[in-house]
Amino acid sequence: MEDSHSSIWEHRQAELWDRIFQVIQDVVTLADSLEDDAGGVIVKQEMVKTAMAVGTHLVRANAAEEPGDFDRHLTEARMKAIETDYWLRLAYVLQQKEEVQRDLSSIITQYAGIVDLLHKFIRHTRTEKNVINRHTKGPRIQ
Repeated sequence: MEDSHSSIWEHRQAELWDRIFQVIQDVVTLADSLEDDAGGVIVKQEMVKTAMAVGTHLVRANAAEEPGDFDRHLTEARMKAIETDYWLRLAYVLQQKEEVQRDLSSIITQYAGIVDLLHKFIRHTRTEKNVINRHTKGPRIQ
């Protein structure tokens, strides 16, 4: 049972990595299409900065050697994902182009899934013994 449970979480961790890299690419592409009008520059910069910070904290969590560091970086990744969601929603309100709002809406939906997955992963890592040994260094590639 423990092997299948670990396998499920390895799969979820790999899914999280895939989703993070895809959504960061989507955020950067979208940011390039936003206008640089009043406040737009700041929104674009913060949106990209926080989106990239999600991945940065996941990398740091996977490189952690102490459970406390692992947990802290996972929690920070979740907080940065929530912050990115804020910037995306702000951009949605500021944008007047329907096609840009449609793209933003899709990315916001992706972030909702990432925040949920990070929350589940944090809860999992806090309840499972020896989690640092199982989940550091990234997901196993088959």
